[in-house]
Amino acid sequence: MPVTTPSRRLDLPIVLRKLTVLRTAEVTPRMRRITLGGEQLGAFSAAGHDLPAFTTRGADDYVKLFFPEPGGEPVLPEQHDGHLHWPRKPAPLARAYTVRRYDADLGELDLDFVLHGHGVAGNWARDARPGDEIHLAGPKISTVPPVGASWWLLAGDETALPAVGHYLDDADGTVDLHAFVLVDGPEEEQRELTGVRWVHRRSGVADAELLAQAVRDHSLPEGEGWMWIAGEAGIVRELRAVAKHLGIPKPMLDASGYWRADAGSSALGRIRALRDQAVESLEHRRREHV
Repeated sequence: MPVTTPSRRLDLPIVLRKLTVLRTAEVTPRMRRITLGGEQLGAFSAAGHDLPAFTTRGADDYVKLFFPEPGGEPVLPEQHDGHLHWPRKPAPLARAYTVRRYDADLGELDLDFVLHGHGVAGNWARDARPGDEIHLAGPKISTVPPVGASWWLLAGDETALPAVGHYLDDADGTVDLHAFVLVDGPEEEQRELTGVRWVHRRSGVADAELLAQAVRDHSLPEGEGWMWIAGEAGIVRELRAVAKHLGIPKPMLDASGYWRADAGSSALGRIRALRDQAVESLEHRRREHV
């Protein structure tokens, strides 16, 4: 079936919300899921504005979480009509996280955190308990996949897992989906994500090389496909080269860099840098102030 609607971006109004931790779950030894809820997931009024309910339209939509400085309260942006005003001195301490699941009927929002032993977001997730409160804003942009693609190819490291899982949930067998995810080892595989081809890190072999080779060696079906890639910047760069090798046209490629490894850092060091390095997106996902 030919592509009838290309991948597109949808702009959404930005709303600052105060939510509460409902529960936590250990997805893997290094991945923790935090389920948030609260009245402000629905429509509400604040700062003289009527604000819409939380909305997410794309599997890789992200929100920004606001954390307090040590011993203090979080610095928050000001709510305006459909957008936020960000203070500069001091600036908010914010981190971006992909929405794993949102259930409007249940009033639940799931976010997955890599626990790497340091960093404000990972430390908060490690210590989070039911009843804890946190502010978040977004999503600002939703990316909707093309309609009519014969197949989807998803690839990334563990920071891409919330989006990959969301895509798998949304596809629900209606799309010929091929997913590759790089993780530390078997213990970090998420068994609930059936159909994912897991690639394990190996000492002495670059992460980008491992994942790119796995994708390159895979036989894809005929027809026009769509490729989505995300994760560490070097991995994304290598996978873009694979996309070119596969003949995937630029309109059918969605590439996002979530973080950047320090040159010469170890695999463990790279994992510890996940998300907290707050690297700007390589493509359309510009994680600037929402």
